[in-house]
Amino acid sequence: MDRAKVFVIIKRFMQSRVPGYFEVLEAQCRKMFGKGCVDLLLDEPDKLRAVLMNKYGGDVTSTYFAVKHLFLRPLLMEVNKLDVEEELATCLLNNPQKFKEKLKQVL
Repeated sequence: MDRAKVFVIIKRFMQSRVPGYFEVLEAQCRKMFGKGCVDLLLDEPDKLRAVLMNKYGGDVTSTYFAVKHLFLRPLLMEVNKLDVEEELATCLLNNPQKFKEKLKQVL
């Protein structure tokens, strides 16, 4: 799946569930790392994790929820692979490099 499609899928999903969240998160990602949140998810997941941890004051549970329900769920629904959702979310938090490899396999 190409980057533009990933961007559209995640943005639309977030906007339909939590209006305004994508724009706030996008601004925070750009402020901290000079890249959008989808680019960080695909290329530098450790930095997306850092943005989310910062946003949620270091709360791992909130970060896990955001990763799982707002970033991964729409993508995994698109490719019919919801069975790996928890594994990928946990991987992003604990081993971002492994997450990056697994996500590319799934998409």
